[in-house]
Amino acid sequence: MTRKIGIVGYDLFGTGGTTRSNTNLINEFLADNKEIIYFNLLPFSSLKVKKIKKLFINPDKIQFYQLKDFSESQEADTYIITRESLFVFAKIIKEKFPQVKVIGEVHTPLSLIDPETDFAPDAIDTYRVATEKIKQTLKDKFKDNNIVVFPVSIRHLANKVQNKDVSLKKINSEVNFLVYSRFDESQKDIAYSIKLMDYLVHRAGKNHYKLYINGTGTGEILYKNLIELYHLSENVFLNHKVPEYGIYLSTARYETLGYSIIEAFIDGRPIVLYKGDDNSLKDIYRDFKSFCWLEKNIIKDAQEIIHYVNENYSEKLHLFKHDIPLVEDLSPLEDYGKKYEETILSAPLVNKQRFEGKADNLYQMIYDQNNLSKDTFALKIYLRLKEMRVIGPIVSSVKTKEMLKRLMRKTEATPTSDILLKGNLRDDFVFVESFHGKSFAGDPKYLAIALKKNFPEYTFYVSSVNELVDMEIYSYGMIPVRLGGKQYVTKFRKSKLVILNGNSLDKAGKVEGQIFLETWHGVPLKKMVADLVDFRQRETEVSAFIPRMKKWNYLITSSPRNLKLFESAFQLEKNKQLKILKSGAPRNAFLIKNKDNTALKNKLLGKYFNYNFELGKKYILYCPTWRKQKRDAISQLDFIKVLNQLPNEYELIVKLHPLESELINYYNNLDPRIHCFFNEISDIQELYLIADILITDYSSAMFDFAHVDKKIIILQEDALDYENSIGWYFDLEKLTGLIGQSYTEEELACEIKNHNEKLYNQKILQNLLSWDAIDTEKNIIKQLMIRWNS
Repeated sequence: MTRKIGIVGYDLFGTGGTTRSNTNLINEFLADNKEIIYFNLLPFSSLKVKKIKKLFINPDKIQFYQLKDFSESQEADTYIITRESLFVFAKIIKEKFPQVKVIGEVHTPLSLIDPETDFAPDAIDTYRVATEKIKQTLKDKFKDNNIVVFPVSIRHLANKVQNKDVSLKKINSEVNFLVYSRFDESQKDIAYSIKLMDYLVHRAGKNHYKLYINGTGTGEILYKNLIELYHLSENVFLNHKVPEYGIYLSTARYETLGYSIIEAFIDGRPIVLYKGDDNSLKDIYRDFKSFCWLEKNIIKDAQEIIHYVNENYSEKLHLFKHDIPLVEDLSPLEDYGKKYEETILSAPLVNKQRFEGKADNLYQMIYDQNNLSKDTFALKIYLRLKEMRVIGPIVSSVKTKEMLKRLMRKTEATPTSDILLKGNLRDDFVFVESFHGKSFAGDPKYLAIALKKNFPEYTFYVSSVNELVDMEIYSYGMIPVRLGGKQYVTKFRKSKLVILNGNSLDKAGKVEGQIFLETWHGVPLKKMVADLVDFRQRETEVSAFIPRMKKWNYLITSSPRNLKLFESAFQLEKNKQLKILKSGAPRNAFLIKNKDNTALKNKLLGKYFNYNFELGKKYILYCPTWRKQKRDAISQLDFIKVLNQLPNEYELIVKLHPLESELINYYNNLDPRIHCFFNEISDIQELYLIADILITDYSSAMFDFAHVDKKIIILQEDALDYENSIGWYFDLEKLTGLIGQSYTEEELACEIKNHNEKLYNQKILQNLLSWDAIDTEKNIIKQLMIRWNS
């Protein structure tokens, strides 16, 4: 009797490694005379079925169902679920067929799986995993289940390997690197490949090195920005025709095999690989001698690549020939279906439990875990449009997808601000709202880093507006969530602790038992909220602000005067539950610890200049306050004239306000000695450590900068107008000794070169930042844990 195998997947008709794995798996079973019933989560058309059947060796033995129509299907002997977010479907299978075996295939690196994903260990009998390390991790969690190490099939490559139709391509005089990947920074880290290319081209002088990046996904916007930032338009190309000769490059954070890696190897391409954050690729390909291994250290990796490129071809060929037979060690090239059956399908039945009457709830969980709506009408329309020749490329574009997501976010309901929501909070979830997702910086960042160090098992979600911010968040091992999106609201409402330096989004609400820790973002000089000079503006801001302020549980302050200003501006007396933490600011604890840390300063120079910098430079940091009126430049001064009157070692870093970020290209193209970084990847505390001098106007940057005890210049070109429209809390000169004034280019250059005793720094620390301390984070966490555990 022919054995029937049910396979459950997200979208067999899409692209990517799991789709390739499922296609191979189906063919392996068809070759072994099995029948296949395939269940697809996403809707599909008869046209798609007709197209995909051409990929199968015996298409008459496969049936296709949408997952929601499972109840209409016949019983299979075994079911294989090929996506972790679908594992919960095993309970629906067991509801109908409690005696069948269910296999869960773990394809996603464990670090990337949502911690709330239900692995359904009470319904899945056997988990198939890629490595011993993954097996051990799951074994610690699921002690009663079978966990089997078995590779994915590489059937589509078998003929070339068996026929020895494999030869190593040479590296031409124009050295090409090729990246084939989904544009997903959470896993792929293609951004690092671009940074590496910047160093190779501009620092190591390898102008003949070219990088071709091919794929699709939201990361495309990030890659375009980085190509522009690093001036790589002649060296890095997105979705261009790939040259015949080229080196395969992967800098992915995680992989469980990497189909594109083995495909490139079989195609005869030299391979350059990052070992993986979990060392998984180094484990999988440990015996391959022809690979060049990276460490994610720009300087070392560049040297390794240059050495690899210059290596003699005959030596490369010798190592390549050594590696070819090792391909069969990665995955069986013959009788894969039989071996899969012997190794996995023959494992004993573990769960015979029948799940009764839960199908509707389980389907809803599946839709939620896969960010889908139960009503698939709109999705069907979208997928049908994607298939159309003219409209398809438009609706599939990143811009269209982002626009649709923004529209969906705007249409979601906002809860009444003064009503606490009911929900299930998780003590091990922390939500970080930093500058409303425009950058990962300030107190929320430094407090989150300290918490992660103390509680590495916790999951940290961080608000983000785009892929540039995502890149910074990933570098700290945290998870970005798009501001205002479905995942944002879901994770926000699950997190016991929420850290903010502004107000929370109204649509996120507040769940009963949640802790809101407000840090604000600086000691104010200019008046705010209830203290504004303009009556109408004051009334508007107060009415919007107070209900949000009442959600706060804790407020961090840096001095008695700082607290007094907050009490006045925010009308804190209206929040009876609020507890004031007289602990100082975590962002300034970072400065106190590191103000004399030369090694960290050089590391930060490496971050911002991508290691393309000269030691001995003196950096002037200019960060002016935002103006409501649109302007073409942030100062009336000609900074090129200023720099021309200074010694060559002086250079200017312009820190734009996020609302004026469109000026970045203007300043980056103004002069080689003027630098402007994307706000999304800039942290002003880090820039303080790099800078030798600060120039600002009305920004609280002048106060934080006092912690590094360097020169401050107050450049105020519109002081009278600003005072009349906004107003000051105190006389800057009397309280701090700083004097604001307007300068000509000559006067400013002269002031930059002048040395003074910087007595204003001590005055600032005494009068405005007296509670800031080196152990600020430790003290805050100690006080938080009292409330956390209550």
